[in-house]
Amino acid sequence: MDWRIIATLRPRVLLGLGLGLGSLALATIIAGAVELRRFERAGLERAPILYAAGQFLAPGVDLERIGLAATLARLGYTATRNAPAGPGQFRRSGETWDIALRDAAAADGAAGRVRLDVLDGRVTRLAFDGRDVEAVTLEPEVLPGVPERPSEARRAVSLPDMPRVLVSAVLAVEDHRFFDHGGVDVRAVVRAAWRNLRAGRIVQGGSTITQQLVRMRLLRPRRALLRKLHEMWLASLVEWRYSKDYLLEAYLNEVYLGQHGPTAIRGVGAAARAYFGKDVRQLSLGEAALLAGMIRSPNNYSPAVEPARARARRGVVLDRMRALEMISDADRARARRERVGVQVLAALPRSAPYFIGHVRRELEQRGGAELAGRGGLHVFTTLDLPLQRFAEQAVARGLDRLERTVPRLRRRDTARRLQAALVALDTETGEIRALVGGRDYRTSQFDRATLAQRQPGSAFKPFVYLTALRARSEAPRVTAASQVEDAPVTLRAGDRWWSPRNDEARYEGRVSVRRALEQSLNAATVRIAMTAGLRRVVETARALGLHGHLMPVPAAALGAFEVTPLGLAQAYLPLANGGRRVAEPAAIRAVDDGAGAGVLTPTAPPVRVISPAEAYVMTSLLKGVIASGTGLAARELGIPDTVAGKTGTTNDGRDAWFVGFTPRLLALVWVGFDNGEPHRLSGARAALPIWADFMRHALEAYPQPDFAVPPGVVFVDIDATNGKLAGHACPVVVREAFLAGTEPEPCDEHREDVDHIVGWWMRLTGWVRR
Repeated sequence: MDWRIIATLRPRVLLGLGLGLGSLALATIIAGAVELRRFERAGLERAPILYAAGQFLAPGVDLERIGLAATLARLGYTATRNAPAGPGQFRRSGETWDIALRDAAAADGAAGRVRLDVLDGRVTRLAFDGRDVEAVTLEPEVLPGVPERPSEARRAVSLPDMPRVLVSAVLAVEDHRFFDHGGVDVRAVVRAAWRNLRAGRIVQGGSTITQQLVRMRLLRPRRALLRKLHEMWLASLVEWRYSKDYLLEAYLNEVYLGQHGPTAIRGVGAAARAYFGKDVRQLSLGEAALLAGMIRSPNNYSPAVEPARARARRGVVLDRMRALEMISDADRARARRERVGVQVLAALPRSAPYFIGHVRRELEQRGGAELAGRGGLHVFTTLDLPLQRFAEQAVARGLDRLERTVPRLRRRDTARRLQAALVALDTETGEIRALVGGRDYRTSQFDRATLAQRQPGSAFKPFVYLTALRARSEAPRVTAASQVEDAPVTLRAGDRWWSPRNDEARYEGRVSVRRALEQSLNAATVRIAMTAGLRRVVETARALGLHGHLMPVPAAALGAFEVTPLGLAQAYLPLANGGRRVAEPAAIRAVDDGAGAGVLTPTAPPVRVISPAEAYVMTSLLKGVIASGTGLAARELGIPDTVAGKTGTTNDGRDAWFVGFTPRLLALVWVGFDNGEPHRLSGARAALPIWADFMRHALEAYPQPDFAVPPGVVFVDIDATNGKLAGHACPVVVREAFLAGTEPEPCDEHREDVDHIVGWWMRLTGWVRR
């Protein structure tokens, strides 16, 4: 080796290495300067923009009831006298509408022209660019009352003005070593990584307050190693540039702390005013701990929505503060005794506020609290604005009518007034089309439709009958025509005896299964449940999607357990859609981060849990409830006999329900008092009129077909007196639906009467011939 050559190259190598390192350092400095500039400018980002589902147009839709002209005006379309010259214009000429869609409205991403032929207000023909089509959907509409840059509740507070107990509470649960690290707490990162590795999933994070602030201002919510390293570098850079007091003050003023309708609450100042109606400097230790505990999951720990969870989370924060010797035992005990309550906000927007709150919770559940509070997002929801309008009006009218006609239901205290919830789902997808969580969001933000745990009562009975109808070899086969005894029954339930009672203690004796369900006969239902098997009843309910503490005990057959209204509606979906269970009713279709990237994982596809034939036979029974059973009042209120449904009443008179559906739309209504006080009203009297009000308007706006008969279902004439295949001599004959192969045996009870008549006739004709 020629050492002279090496000696000659060495300076060049060192020079190249120096230039490379210098360039890298310069690039790092420039990148750091750019990021710091972005950090300074970011501040508070705008809140997510929420969109309703685009208006659906198809033959049969009533354009006046859905308010098409108003919808186009809100979307910024311009009415013209002549044919639309470009996108964003429309013309209404007699019985014809011409609409020039914008790019976002067309299914293939290209603008097009829609023509609607109308007769008596309803669409009779729909064409897109001259071709007949089955349906068109307009572009999504920003939710009413939510401007394109929705307002955020803010109240900036300087760090010296923030109470010490609040700062201590936040540091205790979010970053108690905040003043000791340089932006990244290596000890916390290692500890979190070890716990997550042992758990096999993410159970703890190691992010510091500085890292959280960097995420809020600069980064997209994405879990990836490079993104985490980028976050750590930015946090270290920010810590080098800014003081600890500046970063802590910025964090406390910008952290997302929940939602009131479309208004995002950012910062502890705004949160103190929103939840407690006071200045942040007036917060008590308990209130400070409650706000600090909300940071991890604001809508799930909100005292306005989940007071029990908020109380438990507050206890965790207080325990952590005590462990770090920030407070004394006496302080902790005194704070634990504080009541968890919220101040009612005035003049809140009425743009589907309960639905918007549910969207926020769904964002947290599917994307984390960071996604729910992030600005710049475009959230496309499932809300149908006409259906939401019908739902809100039906609930308001129905509750007012009940209090007017039943004076004992009136309460002076607004917090104790009679409440109702309504949820409407698309039967095919399970999407939430309308949701009302209470009578007045300004008075109570608690969403009864998705969070209230109430007993379903008789509304659970369809799951009992479905179990019996699809019984296998281990249990006797039951059909709609089978006979069951409706008489007093006493059963052993654990260490005591239990006797279900029919309404007003009236029993009908021997009845058909159809009659037992149509009239909601308790004693007959319990006998059917015992025949089918209580464990199998529970398995069927769970298979259809019913959650809750459901045990195989006799009282469960009558709905003696708790479930949310949304959960019960979800379990009914397979009966309406031909047997498919949806993973979870969704309020969000997609989330866009503003750069065209989707940031929300799709929900699981539907799963078949019962056959289409089994779903149809059960639907046939539930259509009978409205045609001639406990839901008969629906017919008098304008509901056609093509709709299926079931009333629900608890024995203690605390909960009233009605669930009803068509092939495309399912709606549920619950009525009751929040404190569980009995109102002593049946589902038919309290819930059904609200449901019928909503469904009548929904069906007038969006006509529905009847249920199609699937393969595997047969119809035969039966003797109504015994449930057997009818013969010529049977006195009362009705047509009944059966699963193929379960048709009853021929009736032989009336053959003797026929033989007597035939014998008499033969003797008579023989005498005449003589």
